[in-house]
Amino acid sequence: MITNSLRFRLLGSACIVILIALQVVAAALLVLYERNIVRQLDRELNAYIEQLAANVVRTDGGSLELPIELAEPRFRQPFAGRYWQMTSGQVKLRSRSLWETELAFAGVPEPQQGVKYGKILGPDRQIVYAGARSILLETDSPDHGYTRIDLIAAMDAEEIETLKQQFFGDVLTALGLLATLLMVAAWIQVSVGLQPFEVLRTGLENIRLGNQRRLAGAVPVELEPLVAETNRLLDAQERAIQKARSRAGDLAHGVKTPLTALTILSQQLRDEGKCETSWEIDHHLKGIATHVERELARARMAAGSGVAHRTRIEPVVSRLVRTMQTLPRGDDIDWRIECEPGLVTSIDETDLVEALGNLMDNARKWARSVVTVAGCLTSEAIEMTVADDGPGVPSSDHTRILRRGVRLDETKPGSGLGLSIVREIAENYGGTITLLQDHDQGLCVHLTLPGLPSSGEPSPVA
Repeated sequence: MITNSLRFRLLGSACIVILIALQVVAAALLVLYERNIVRQLDRELNAYIEQLAANVVRTDGGSLELPIELAEPRFRQPFAGRYWQMTSGQVKLRSRSLWETELAFAGVPEPQQGVKYGKILGPDRQIVYAGARSILLETDSPDHGYTRIDLIAAMDAEEIETLKQQFFGDVLTALGLLATLLMVAAWIQVSVGLQPFEVLRTGLENIRLGNQRRLAGAVPVELEPLVAETNRLLDAQERAIQKARSRAGDLAHGVKTPLTALTILSQQLRDEGKCETSWEIDHHLKGIATHVERELARARMAAGSGVAHRTRIEPVVSRLVRTMQTLPRGDDIDWRIECEPGLVTSIDETDLVEALGNLMDNARKWARSVVTVAGCLTSEAIEMTVADDGPGVPSSDHTRILRRGVRLDETKPGSGLGLSIVREIAENYGGTITLLQDHDQGLCVHLTLPGLPSSGEPSPVA
């Protein structure tokens, strides 16, 4: 259905937007987390440096000494990931975790510049994140001078990457769950949002099938103008069709009287012995009648094909049989109706009467004793057959007699338009007409018509 197609497109667009948005959120969270963890590590390294600065002393021999060990146990384990180092000229003091490695921090800031952070090469080829600061320690010399001491505290930078990866894994899990919930919510929202359009689609389909004539049902306020305009369009179309039918009827009545008068005048001419003139007039009258009949049939079909209809076939066939029985030889023929009950077609009733009436009238003229009208529903199409036991039509003439104005026997009354009109009606509604039997078996005309479900009556006008 169209609505399903639209639903999937909207849902696909919503999913793409959700995934892009969550990717942006994941990247932003990762950046924010990295900044936050770096600030946290900066505070940790700064705390180590403050402890070093508060506890470092210089002995009488000029060496550096740290009387109180830092509480972090990893400073006492080789290559454990926590390191410190103090340097004053050529004198160095470092944590046991550094073993014999020396930390080289380029550009240790001046004492008044605070702490500087950066990545440097650590022990065992580790990349460490370090903080460096310099302090001035007062000496016991007579001139009370100061000694500069460079303090460095560092940690394994791999810890930062590990924390980032762990956080990113947690974020992906959480965002994956969130994406699933958002997609489900989007599906529900799209389904609920498109439900009014499904109501409209169903209403239009029912109008096409002839189950109702106008759109009805509860729709949101936003769609009420669309429903109202659609119903007004249907009203205008119905009025135009009715006007076309009225004009076709007016034309038929307007032409009928002059043709009748001219026919009477032609007969008078024949009575007066002016047969040649009378035959010429009859010839032209026949042409005019043929043309008018054909154009009226076209006008009626064009007017009726623009709207939906529900026409039951069996009542139409029964009514036509009663009509045929009032015509010459009609009462002498055995009319057999073999239509399945409940057959419904989307053809206008007038057009159906025109098509079946032409076929049955043709069968009446040529049948010896039996005419069979059968109908059945197959694959949503109605298969109608009108068969007689007359002389039939040679296979070579099957195509030719479907042409306008072609008659194989001029002794029989008619204009040669019946089968061509039936063909136009069938094609106008998407059906077909085929001549099936050969001349030694009588003629069987196969007519395919669009079918409708037999259940349900047309809905009342909304």
